[in-house]
Amino acid sequence: MIPRPLFLKSIAFVLALLTGLLGLWGCNEDTYIDPVQLTSVRGRVVYSLNQQPVRNATVKLTPGSRVVSTDSAGAFRFDSVVVGNYTVQASKAGYGTQVATVSATVGTTPVVTLQLTDDKSQNRPPTTPALVAPALNSTAQSTTLTLKWNSTDPNRDTLTYNVLLYRAGAATPTSSYTGLTADSVVVSGLDYNTTYLWQVIVSDGVNTVNGPVWSFQTGSYPDYSYVFARRMSGRFQLFGATAAGAVSQLTYDDSNWRPIVSPNRQRIAFISNTDTELQLYVMNLDGSNRQQVTSVPIAGLSAADLSFCWSPDGTQLLYPSNDRLYAVRTDGTGLRVVAQASSGRIWAGCDWTPQGNRIAARTTGTGLYDNELSVFNSDGSAARTVYTRRAARVGNPVFSVTGQQLLFSADSTDFQNEQGRQLDARLYRLNLTTGALTDLSRNQMTNNQTAQTNKVAGTNDLDPRYSPTGASLIFTNTANTGIGQRDVYTADANGQNRKLLLSQAEMPYWR
Repeated sequence: MIPRPLFLKSIAFVLALLTGLLGLWGCNEDTYIDPVQLTSVRGRVVYSLNQQPVRNATVKLTPGSRVVSTDSAGAFRFDSVVVGNYTVQASKAGYGTQVATVSATVGTTPVVTLQLTDDKSQNRPPTTPALVAPALNSTAQSTTLTLKWNSTDPNRDTLTYNVLLYRAGAATPTSSYTGLTADSVVVSGLDYNTTYLWQVIVSDGVNTVNGPVWSFQTGSYPDYSYVFARRMSGRFQLFGATAAGAVSQLTYDDSNWRPIVSPNRQRIAFISNTDTELQLYVMNLDGSNRQQVTSVPIAGLSAADLSFCWSPDGTQLLYPSNDRLYAVRTDGTGLRVVAQASSGRIWAGCDWTPQGNRIAARTTGTGLYDNELSVFNSDGSAARTVYTRRAARVGNPVFSVTGQQLLFSADSTDFQNEQGRQLDARLYRLNLTTGALTDLSRNQMTNNQTAQTNKVAGTNDLDPRYSPTGASLIFTNTANTGIGQRDVYTADANGQNRKLLLSQAEMPYWR
């Protein structure tokens, strides 16, 4: 038997041990940690435009910065993802980055679809061009001026501009300027007294923005000194020019040539193929109020070789039509035959002087190299031949201011071919009283010294006219090849002191 005191001590020890163990068990229960729960996040990346899969797109999961690439079906998957909230980011070169948020929970696998959009679709367009100068609907503008505008880009992209310039009423641009990087452009060669429309188109390389259409008007037409024809894209067009060299285009449609100013210097008559057949037209000095005069066409062997004239009082036009020389009022009435060419001959050109009320005219035979110049009264009577060349080209005659001389061009050689080529056409002055013929394109001797006329060898002098005072000449010079550029020159009445007046010009008339 265990003594009582010892037994009580044993019982107390056991109780203390149990109490300690219970306390220990209580502490373990307070620090217990739940196990980690995992799931997956998966999805697909497609193009927003057509919903086709995006291969090899980069997909990033945040937090954690795990990165995978999409497969050929555009799919991606992240496994062993701790439950929680995540951001999924998809990107590919040339496309904008797309982001989505997902909540990953136990028992579910979040599926997300991201749509990539082309970077271009993200680009913000430049602002619509704003007018700076000239002021909208302004008038009296110069024929050379600066067009200026303003446009900005929210993405700070480099901007380029195209500028279209139209004459009012025209369907196609008069001028266009492309690929400009400055917000201004200088335009020149504009016509006087003309309304122009212009538009700026701006591009940032991605987006294109069309600006509004603005307008301005140029100033009144100056008092010009010359009219002439110019070949443009296989056609003739008419121009005016001031003594200072300012040039303005007068016609734009069809082909128009041989401008001749009226005796009062206020209207221009010319040949045009607007009506298919060649007809005579008249218009104002600025090209306005164009009217057809003839109904019987002007006609001859060569269209560009034909010429006509005004009556001295400016009420009629005298012109050739094959074997007949007609006169018609400028309103188209009163058509009459003035002269009939002799058998086998055709009229080519004419001039009419108030001095004695006489007409000078040229006829050709069956070819361009058979030429006669004749002078007769305004009623066709008293005709006499004053110059004949049967084997060389000859131009149309014009009277001097006094009516005592004829001025014309003629080839000094007898060269002939099917194209009617001339090798050395020169300017000649024929004295109608004495019959003396003077070569104005040849160097002349004065007081034992040579006066240089400067006609270049291998060129032709063509279509001469006297100035209104008779003191000067105006004419065309061109290479004898028949395909070279034609330029307009002036010279003294004796052919000396030749000076280049207008480049790329022909058939001049001295207003």
